[in-house]
Amino acid sequence: MSVVLELESLKAACDNNNDPGDQGNEVIPGNGSCTYHIGSGTDEVSNLLSTTPQATENNGMQHEVDGVDAYTDSQTETSKWRRELLSLKTELNEVVVWNLKLWMVILLVVFTIALVIGISLIVCAVIDDDGDENYDKSSFVVKRFFRGNFTLDNSSFTSDREMLQVHYASELTEVYSSSPALERYFSNVTINHLQDTTAQFTLQFMMPSDHEELVRYTLSLKMVRNVLFQHLNDQDTGDPFYIIPTSLRMEGEYT
Repeated sequence: MSVVLELESLKAACDNNNDPGDQGNEVIPGNGSCTYHIGSGTDEVSNLLSTTPQATENNGMQHEVDGVDAYTDSQTETSKWRRELLSLKTELNEVVVWNLKLWMVILLVVFTIALVIGISLIVCAVIDDDGDENYDKSSFVVKRFFRGNFTLDNSSFTSDREMLQVHYASELTEVYSSSPALERYFSNVTINHLQDTTAQFTLQFMMPSDHEELVRYTLSLKMVRNVLFQHLNDQDTGDPFYIIPTSLRMEGEYT
């Protein structure tokens, strides 16, 4: 009697090798498995299959969150610029003095600066009055003479002495008439004598009554001589009326 009870309890236990009905219910074949393990295996497989959709769903959610973050940053930056513009607009509309707002004061300052610059340019260009340029030549009543001589180059000397006198008188007149410092005082030049290759000349200048400073500086012997000497140095050596620069001699005197 006790033997039968032992067999029945063994039969209730897992024995896949002896029970054909249990074999038909097996999901995963294998020795030593039972219906309890079959159920557990199904749950495990279900859990494993469900992991892939979860991962996909999680990736989609993460992507959506990144997009929301970028959009939020853009909105924040736009709001910041709007706040700055509103702040600037508020500052410009503040009343600074009397009923003038800040933007009005800025425009007024810019306009004033431009107006001052424009007036200054007009004054400099149109009303530039150099007192030294205003003089009355009729007040130059005092004469000052300079006498001197120079030697002509032999190759340029000709027998037509009258023609030479006219030419050199014209040349010296051009030299002093074009001098910025001396032209207002220059009166005339005369070629007094032409002997051999040497020409003698006289320069006449007119000065105002108050001429002490002129004699000392502008109409000094050194100044008048240097103007002519510079011209002689600038000559072309091939000039048919060439004057030897080092031959120039000059002295000054009143009349």
